[in-house]
Amino acid sequence: MMPRFDLCVVGAGPSGMAAAVMAARHGLSVALLDERPSAGGQIYRGLEDGPFRHSAALGAEYQEGSKAIASLRNADLSVCFGANLWRVDLSDTGGVASYGQAGASRRLAFGDLVLATGAMERPVPFEGWALPGIMGVGAAQLLLKTSAIVPSRRLVLAGNGPLMLLFATQLLQLGVEISAILDTSVKVSRVAAAIRHARGLWLNRDKIRKGAGLIRAIRRAGVPVYRNVSSLSASGSERIAAVTFDGDKGQTTLSVDTLLIHEGIIPNTQLSRALGCRHVWDEGQQCLRPDIDRFGESSLKRVFIVGDGAAITGAIAAPASAEIAIGRILDRDGRSDERSRATVRKAAATLARERAFRPFLDELYTPRLAAARQSDATLVCRCEEVSAGTLRSALKDGAIGPSQAKVFTRCGMGACQGRVCGPIVSQLIASETGRPIGDVGQYNIRYPLKPVTLFDMARCGVDEERHEGTEHVA
Repeated sequence: MMPRFDLCVVGAGPSGMAAAVMAARHGLSVALLDERPSAGGQIYRGLEDGPFRHSAALGAEYQEGSKAIASLRNADLSVCFGANLWRVDLSDTGGVASYGQAGASRRLAFGDLVLATGAMERPVPFEGWALPGIMGVGAAQLLLKTSAIVPSRRLVLAGNGPLMLLFATQLLQLGVEISAILDTSVKVSRVAAAIRHARGLWLNRDKIRKGAGLIRAIRRAGVPVYRNVSSLSASGSERIAAVTFDGDKGQTTLSVDTLLIHEGIIPNTQLSRALGCRHVWDEGQQCLRPDIDRFGESSLKRVFIVGDGAAITGAIAAPASAEIAIGRILDRDGRSDERSRATVRKAAATLARERAFRPFLDELYTPRLAAARQSDATLVCRCEEVSAGTLRSALKDGAIGPSQAKVFTRCGMGACQGRVCGPIVSQLIASETGRPIGDVGQYNIRYPLKPVTLFDMARCGVDEERHEGTEHVA
């Protein structure tokens, strides 16, 4: 018989853990699904089973995740790690999640759905970005957290944003030498920006101190910093050997063995778009995000989106947004009490404070390389090796949107299912056609969300009771 839960939470990062724990604490039956083998999400990855779980080398904030993980482990709920979620079917009364776990096909039914899918690194295309030796800062940090792997020899970091500064200081703390940092931040008056966002800065003055400390640590280490970098290209035969860029000092070429790139993160909307939730273009954060109400409920009834999967607000705001969503569910079902209402009041104050800081960061760290016009030779879709020039030709031949461009060029039909090239394609089409990127839209996401065998699809749900409105054709 198919198990049924009041609530299904997808994602065991800060927001997913908070949602599951609060819901279970107030009597809801909860299933938590995550594709990783342990809890923590991206920010706390490896805290249960990684090499730094007993070390302060990555900073005190990394260890803070231990409290949330302990609360999750002590909660009365069903946790499914290693769950490869490939489909969700909705009905008026809830839905069914189909997933694979430990080689078995499984399904579960639920009443409410909370998506805590987190964020992904913003793709930053440039000539040569597909060469071995080039990867995202976020990906490099995950390697560090899970396997204690760090780059060796000539290392260059390029981009902007708090994560890049944090990772640079983590590497320096571990004794890794950084050859250079290429700062792609647009020149803005930081004093004027601080005045415009004075209230948010005052409420989050601890973050200002932390950021200043990261910058000081990089300066003390004597890392060369090239500022106002506006273009980038990588060259090499079998792997990257050099990076060429334009900055304050003119055009410069550096020999390099590893290039790490980063220009912020964006919501991971693959599942919310597959479900058909309405999305809007966020001009401040330059990304597509779900359209949600103040409780986190999407345009689809009983589907809530929390944490960075809804909007980039950070690890402190993420649990708060989740608690507000659970408070709404409890109140709707007549299960709320003074304890839950107090939790929601505190969460609302936390979320308001964190959101007040975000516009300042968005102004300082706007995507520059990611927003630049790609040369015709730049690969847009690395999986299918489709260049920007090929995509422009498809637009001239009549492709009017991402889906048509996919048909014309196979762009987005690779293993990543358009997760990486999707934002790039939408931006290029908007730029070439002069249409707002919000009107251009992104790929239509189809099931399965992750690779799954036909055998697993066929056997999923065998010997389970049929639930009206939840059947699907594999």
